[in-house]
Amino acid sequence: MKILICICTYKRNKSLIECIQSFSKTFLPNNVKISFLILDNSKNFESFKLIKNFKKKFKFNIYYANEKKRGVVNARNKCLKILKKIKCDYVAFFDDDCVIDKYWFKNVIEIINKTKENIVTGPQLYININKEKENLGELFEKKIDKKISKVRWAATNNVIIKKSIILKEKIYFDKNLNKFGMGEDQLFFSKLNKRGHSIIWSNNIKVYEKMHPHRTTSKWIKDRSYRLGVLGNYIDRDLNGQILGYVINYVKFVYYLLFSILSLLNFFKKNYYYQFINLIFRAIGRFFGPFVFKKIKFYKK
Repeated sequence: MKILICICTYKRNKSLIECIQSFSKTFLPNNVKISFLILDNSKNFESFKLIKNFKKKFKFNIYYANEKKRGVVNARNKCLKILKKIKCDYVAFFDDDCVIDKYWFKNVIEIINKTKENIVTGPQLYININKEKENLGELFEKKIDKKISKVRWAATNNVIIKKSIILKEKIYFDKNLNKFGMGEDQLFFSKLNKRGHSIIWSNNIKVYEKMHPHRTTSKWIKDRSYRLGVLGNYIDRDLNGQILGYVINYVKFVYYLLFSILSLLNFFKKNYYYQFINLIFRAIGRFFGPFVFKKIKFYKK
């Protein structure tokens, strides 16, 4: 089985190298061969020299490409076009600041063989590098109780998909979500799911991401949660049509509003204030989504 690892990057060379190096420490089954496609989204080819030098001492093959047009959607769509020319059976997407679990490949092969499905995803777990502050990444971790279950969408921070599905369906990431820096993957895989492609979630398919200090502020949580609300509004209308989409959206608006109020009753619990901010700003984003969508600025991770 040949797997192409796709990583889009933008001016994060240090974390990119840490990410790629983590693959050298994984347990790789004998029947699995991996290669990398690094898609640099900077105008000045910032990662080119880094990758060129790194390739000399790295045991896996690395392809490098550049997309000058800013935005994660532009970068991911460039990946989709390039991977058509690269021989592989499966394509895996990861963020440039993640570290892969040691047994990721072993576990993912087991899940594919067991379920006979061709899209597999799992959790991205946050590592708190600032011990003086609480791990607020837990607010955004996707949690599913069952070890293995079917889900409606996957994120490109940790997913593997059979290449033939991409070639057959000819779906691309939505350019309208380019400046959001998120959500384009949810819509992409939701569309594949609606076309009959099951998506399997496994708690054993893990990656890890550092929770950087700037992400432990209420300002960052407000901005991210607000964007998630606006995005949710757009995605629901795109997938379900305008009328049904609006109905679903405002049901979710009421849900987030209600639970934001209820979260204040848990003032004695850890992170209760940040949980309130997370929920109330998702509700606000849901409500004002159609009116502010075009005004959203480029997202800074």
